[in-house]
Amino acid sequence: MPREFHYDVVQHFETITTNEASTGTKYTKELNLVSYNDADPVYDIRNWTHMANGEDRMGKGITLSFDEIRRLRDILNEMDELRDE
Repeated sequence: MPREFHYDVVQHFETITTNEASTGTKYTKELNLVSYNDADPVYDIRNWTHMANGEDRMGKGITLSFDEIRRLRDILNEMDELRDE
C-alpha cells in the first residue's frame, strides 16, 4: 500500500511572482525550504495555487540540495557580472 504524501514548509524565503484571479485565487512562484515525507528539508522553487477558501495546492517545481542552490546562486551571479561588462 502506498504511503500518504505529505510536506511541511519549514521556511518561506521569498515569493518570486504573484498573479491574482478575479475569483480571489492567487497564483505564486515561491522559494521555500520544504520537508517531504519527514525527510531532510530541501530548497524548493515551485508554483502554488492559494484558493480563496484557504486551501493551498502545490504545482510543478524543482527541489535543490544546499550545494545545488549555492551553485545556482554562483551561476546567477556570474550572469550578472557578464551583463555588467
